[in-house]
Amino acid sequence: MRVLEFGDNIAAGYCGRLFHQYGIEVVRVDLSSDIAISDIERSLDIFLNTGKRRVAIDYRTEEGRELLARLAQKSDLVVTDCLPALLDELDWHHFADAMRVSITPFGLDGPYRDWQGSGHILQAMGGYTYIIGDPNRSPLSMPMHYVEYQSGQFAYAAALASFISDSPSSEIEVSMLETVMTLSQWSTIYWTMQQKIRKRQGNRMGNVHPVSLYRCKDGFVYLTIVPTFWHNLVAMIDRPELLDDERFSSATARLDNMDALDDILNESFLDLTMAECLELGQRKYRLPIGTAMTLDQVLDSEHLEARHYWQNVTVPGHGKIRMPGAAFRKTPAMAQPDLTYARRDDG
Repeated sequence: MRVLEFGDNIAAGYCGRLFHQYGIEVVRVDLSSDIAISDIERSLDIFLNTGKRRVAIDYRTEEGRELLARLAQKSDLVVTDCLPALLDELDWHHFADAMRVSITPFGLDGPYRDWQGSGHILQAMGGYTYIIGDPNRSPLSMPMHYVEYQSGQFAYAAALASFISDSPSSEIEVSMLETVMTLSQWSTIYWTMQQKIRKRQGNRMGNVHPVSLYRCKDGFVYLTIVPTFWHNLVAMIDRPELLDDERFSSATARLDNMDALDDILNESFLDLTMAECLELGQRKYRLPIGTAMTLDQVLDSEHLEARHYWQNVTVPGHGKIRMPGAAFRKTPAMAQPDLTYARRDDG
């Protein structure tokens, strides 16, 4: 199987990365072979494109489109995140005999078809931004490129499922706006069933408590305490009197008295380090508790190391660096193969 990938909006790159990680040959088409990019852009390029074959074709020109079409005819799957206007120039619906996968902000039809969009815009238009942040402050969006990665992952799953089915589709489209809507959890149903709009809750969940972030001696810990864990939490913080406190006697009561409960928990955790919170919470009291780790702490995780999660990449001028491995894998796990990053494959 060979995958041809082109576009510059991350989603297609991540879809191609997933195919490559599982042994599929991926040919990445860049608009240029000599692009001056920042350190952040180069880091992204290393993450998305290491291990792919690469060729530079300016498919905005007629000659470039002809070259791209020839490559497509030699491929089993073509994935792109170019905008619909450019896909029209490629005659996308008849572009190749290969399966075609498009990832666009709003889809290939509808009144917003030709609108520009980014992950943050789509979070806002999909109702996600409205529910993130503190209730008395402006809404927030999730950082970085959450929507692009999720859309690329949906494209990968849909393409792979179709490819191995008895009646594969010749064309699959992923609308990034619809990706956001698919990930909206219960927010839309909350309105359609009860005519209630989900509000911003800060770090709280809003439908059960305590589910939030709490300060400890050297950082922060996050708790997800559904009713079945309440007694264990009380035992962990050594506050047995809370079991007889009417303010916290039921899940509904704890929701009604979130501020008072949070004050108690913040006070209880202030004398504990993150490591102590994990030891007590996870090992002794079997509670769903985690620490807010910095990225250097994540890179030193003994758990991820033991699971052979990380992948080493040799980058000219930087030596061997570590980057995230596969998001899912076969069992038993094998160590991720070492790779060498190249800006372009001249072969």
